[in-house]
Order: sequence, then C-alpha cells, then structure tokens
Amino acid sequence: MARRLQVLKLFKSLHRTRQEVFKNDTRALEAARQKINQEFKNNQGETSEEKINEYLYQGKICFKTTLLTLINQQKSMNPDKSMAVNSEI
Repeated sequence: MARRLQVLKLFKSLHRTRQEVFKNDTRALEAARQKINQEFKNNQGETSEEKINEYLYQGKICFKTTLLTLINQQKSMNPDKSMAVNSEI
C-alpha cells in the first residue's frame, strides 16, 4: 500500500509541475497531461518491485529537474524574491 501512495504522490506532483511549467500554453498543457497519463497507464499492471522502484526513480528525477529549472528561471527574473520549494518527493 505504501508503494501505491508513492506512485500517486508522484503522479500528482508531475501534474502540478506540468501546470506550472506550461501555465499559459494550453496545447503543451494537454500534450504533457496525455504523456504523463499514458506513461502511468502503460505501467499500471507492473508488479515487479524492482521495475516500480526504477519508474519511481525516473519520475522523481524528472520532477526535481523540472522544479530546479523553474526555480532558476524564477530567480533570474526576480532576483529579490524566492520561490517556495516543496521537495518532499
């Protein structure tokens, strides 16, 4: 059950990040939504603990890389303001 919660948390985090990254681009928002959903759907039946851990690791790396990019962009545009970071993943 704990693994399932980790997967759902990653799924939600990726979607929230997608919404922030493509805030004003409806076409990209939809494409990213479909890609995220498709990747999770393709691997929904996976039972191998090793494969699940591998997928979680890849998703976390993607999430953290995107989040760091957003933070760096925010800092370069507004050097006086800092962006709140939730790095629980």
